[in-house]
Amino acid sequence: MRSIILSILMNLTLFLGSCQSEAQKTDNSKKMQLWYTSPANEWLEALPIGNGRLGAMIFGGVKEEQIQLNEESLWAGMPEDPYPEDVQKHYAAFQELNMEGKYEAALNYGMEHLAVSPTSIRSYEPLGELYITFDHQKSPENYRRTLDMETGIVSSTYTIDGKRYLREAFSSDKYNVIFYRFESLDGEPINSTIRFDREKDIVQSIGEGEILFVDGQVFDDPNGYDDNVDGSGEPGLHMKFASQITATLDDGSISGKENTLKIENSTGYTVIVSAATDYNLAKLNFDRNIDAKDKALKTLVGALETAYNTAKEAHTAAHSEMFNRVALSLGSPLQDTIPTDKRLDQVREGTNDNHITELFFQYGRYLLMGSSVNRAILPANLQGIWNKEMWAPWESDFHLNINLQMNYWPADQTNLSEAFIPLSNFMEKLAKNGETTAEKFIGSSGWMAHHVSNPFGRTTPSGSTKDSQMTNGYSNPLAGAWMSLSLWRHYEFTQDQDYLEQTAYPVLAGAAQFILDFLKENKKGELVTSPSYSPENAYIDPNTGKATKNTTAASMDIQIINDIFNACLKAEEIIGNKQLTSAIEKASNKLPPIKIGENGTLQEWYEDYEEVEPGHRHMSHLYALYPSNQITQATPELFKAAEKTIGRRLTYGGAGQTGWSRAWIINFFARLQKGEEGLEHIHEMMATQLSPNMFDLLGKIFQIEGNLGATAGIAEMLVQSHEEGIIRLLPALPQAWNTGKVKGLKARGNFEISMEWEAGKLKKAEILSISGGKTKILCQGKEYEIDLEKGASQVLL
Repeated sequence: MRSIILSILMNLTLFLGSCQSEAQKTDNSKKMQLWYTSPANEWLEALPIGNGRLGAMIFGGVKEEQIQLNEESLWAGMPEDPYPEDVQKHYAAFQELNMEGKYEAALNYGMEHLAVSPTSIRSYEPLGELYITFDHQKSPENYRRTLDMETGIVSSTYTIDGKRYLREAFSSDKYNVIFYRFESLDGEPINSTIRFDREKDIVQSIGEGEILFVDGQVFDDPNGYDDNVDGSGEPGLHMKFASQITATLDDGSISGKENTLKIENSTGYTVIVSAATDYNLAKLNFDRNIDAKDKALKTLVGALETAYNTAKEAHTAAHSEMFNRVALSLGSPLQDTIPTDKRLDQVREGTNDNHITELFFQYGRYLLMGSSVNRAILPANLQGIWNKEMWAPWESDFHLNINLQMNYWPADQTNLSEAFIPLSNFMEKLAKNGETTAEKFIGSSGWMAHHVSNPFGRTTPSGSTKDSQMTNGYSNPLAGAWMSLSLWRHYEFTQDQDYLEQTAYPVLAGAAQFILDFLKENKKGELVTSPSYSPENAYIDPNTGKATKNTTAASMDIQIINDIFNACLKAEEIIGNKQLTSAIEKASNKLPPIKIGENGTLQEWYEDYEEVEPGHRHMSHLYALYPSNQITQATPELFKAAEKTIGRRLTYGGAGQTGWSRAWIINFFARLQKGEEGLEHIHEMMATQLSPNMFDLLGKIFQIEGNLGATAGIAEMLVQSHEEGIIRLLPALPQAWNTGKVKGLKARGNFEISMEWEAGKLKKAEILSISGGKTKILCQGKEYEIDLEKGASQVLL
């Protein structure tokens, strides 16, 4: 097989010429690039590629290339949903103590009767590290390392002794492998070695066809490290995985020995990496009927039979079509002569740089594409798919109290609706798992999930310690319900009624049924949640004077319930199935209102408690402002209180603690129609919370939701559609974006928006109705009524 492949590749002589001309030209017309003048020295400088399933971080080293690899489903652990004995009895007692306001007693009771090990889960793991050496004898000149977001290709170019070299890497959707290409553009042959490394759980061998075989099985060592004090689950041999690596050569020779491939006297070659696990989404488990090694090998063989140029053209065409659906220009001249890390340095010094804001916006879209479209089976986790740690921070889990929700805020809004497919598929399975939890906890026929999950579908309370399991886990029973609203939002944008009826509504209805069964009537005759809390903040219990988290009817709970009930009512009207309508209408009338406290801010809890941390990173009681639409200009008192709430949080240091928290602030200010404040936090995020490769940081830890939430925030500053039947254009336009244009943003109702503006005024807008329908357009005091047929558009001047 190898001789056939080599013959095909050697006959593609035109390809060498095309690569040479590509390397020679200086093309500043491609603005959507991150670029640097030196290789990455650390992971947070490396550049990401991904096809949704296979991810890699490319370092671009000259004498030794490092490629850190991930496969989305490679997790430690196994399915575990621990239940304490007599859970329904003890949960009812825990609820009742909370209802009586005996919060300390409730927590103590839960610690005794409900906290159960393993309290937490095991981690997402890296596939490993690929190293490729090059026998360059001198230091490079004219080095440039680039991520072209429009093509999805990471490249490096450099010269040594006047000889030019090119490298390219991408993760292919069509062929489901990673391609890494090296070329000596002036015909200077080199020698290389290829080796793979992983900290544990693998064996390596060289097989027929000079293929490096990596065979692995996760071993969760009973005596090994556990990041969670009260346990992360059953030890033992768990998920199986495999990777195969080989290279096709234009010339020269390749040989293998032990765990290393050796390439000699070659002017060009392509490294191909395949990988697979035995994970099965349908089972939310690994599946021994899946042979990971065979699966990866079949994929590798398919890629080997394809010429590199053919694979690259297919990748570029598909990637560019999706990426280029949305284009944003904020009126700045091109000025793409400054490396990305240096541009970030200038932002830190206070320079307004509209071009890097454009890059930042599109980078979020690029990361969502790389971690949640094409080959993705699972939703993007806390790090998308890019993680180098054997035990990732927070297990790189699916965090359901803001983080996973935020990951998908920009999906429909920025014309990447495909990204919802893995999230929807996973939520259907998670809801099914959650039926058992809802039945065991309160005898409900609905479903529930708490604030942490994983590919094994955990729905029971989780926490690193038993105390955390009680306060952050047990006290957050509506995390799954909040997550289900993402599916309703997806319907609002797409207007896909089949999706609503078959996918979104069953998940929503199950969440609503659980809530109906869960609500309890208090002494005022109001329906409240018990237990409850406001993630992850604490208040001073006036009865004890102690910091306390568990409570009843925290504001966010009631706001989420309002949205769940309203979504179900609308969905049942649309699909003609009103099984919950009567019960929801009856319960809705008894829910507490959104309240304003004595200091003029929104109350975070049912009572007007004092916060332990007035500047807490979570701002959960502002859910009603964003992502919900319960607070708008149509509710002026709440609108004003929301603004004051944000000001108070910021006064005490809120937002600066995490990138995702600041991203939420950007969206809040967009909804408040305060563009200058929104831009201030975009700049602060870029200046203080981005790594050199523009990853969002929590300290020195990458968390992808900050990138994705900021992208949503920038879009929200330009187009809003959360008010029913209304689309607002340029609602939060800062002075620095005085002139610009955007194409392809989406609005609820399945409208696509393109527009231009000058001197802060709308010049032209085109509204495309993909599904057909009516809406009202509001922009800078002007109002337009449009009613379009499916596929028709209207230009507003």
